[in-house]
Amino acid sequence: MNTILFLQNLGDWLIPVMRFFTSLGYEEFYLLIMPAIYWCIDTTVGGRLAIMLAMTSGLNQILKLAFHSPRPFWTSSKVRALSLETSFGFPSGHAQNAASIWGILAASVRRWWAWALAIFLVLIIGISRLYLGVHFPSDVLVGWLVGGILVWAFVRLESPTIAWLKQQSVWGKLAAILSISIAILLIGNLILWGLSDWTLPAEWIETATQAGEAPAPLSRSGITTSAGVFLGLAGGLILIDESGGFNPKGPIEKRALRYLLGIAGTLILWAGLKAIFPSGEGLMPQSLRYLRYALTGLWVTGAAPLCFRWLKLSD
Repeated sequence: MNTILFLQNLGDWLIPVMRFFTSLGYEEFYLLIMPAIYWCIDTTVGGRLAIMLAMTSGLNQILKLAFHSPRPFWTSSKVRALSLETSFGFPSGHAQNAASIWGILAASVRRWWAWALAIFLVLIIGISRLYLGVHFPSDVLVGWLVGGILVWAFVRLESPTIAWLKQQSVWGKLAAILSISIAILLIGNLILWGLSDWTLPAEWIETATQAGEAPAPLSRSGITTSAGVFLGLAGGLILIDESGGFNPKGPIEKRALRYLLGIAGTLILWAGLKAIFPSGEGLMPQSLRYLRYALTGLWVTGAAPLCFRWLKLSD
């Protein structure tokens, strides 16, 4: 707690700076950057980022539910909530996502400047979460650790996993990714079921509400989103691989047009289906949420590149 108070006492002039850097750790930001790399620069690196994003998101949601720990502004009125969050705090999703996403990007680029940029962003994004009062130092440290382990595991297991997948039929590949997606759903919902008799402490609710927003950490939406995104992104990679691959090279105007059309399609699916589908914690709303994110992921890695080929926007 002292670390957070020390950082916040450095002055309010840091608020916009820290909010900017914390925005670089949101999944929405990665979903803007990853397609740009995948569609316009390097399909292999973009594919790695897609899978890493799905993996780290799902694991972080599971860990948050398993530990069900508070955020600083839920437990102390001395901490100012400069960014409101309603989910559990441990481990920090921003810190974990930053370490895993920027780490795998640096590992793919294999240049000193890429590692220097990754280390800077990982550190500053983590510090921003402390300054904004939404994480304890332990949340951030463990987030960095989990993200680093994911990068290490990804680098070690990527080649043997790809070799195994190449030996499978298309249906075998789809069955494998569907099994992982369902596992994310089952583990997350089993943890939630185990917490059915657990009650959010009244003091957490009161302190957080006074800070600006009541916590709602027992939602299924995060788990559903992660499982759906993994199925869609991985399924799209299989689809494009089975259809002959995708070449992201070409004139700059074609690359720019690809990105604009691709992001437009992404927003239509993500925001359009959100406006149509009902929200809530019930079976039907959560099933439709799963479908919405699966279709969005499938568009990004599979359907959009096929459209680019059909429109003669790829070489």
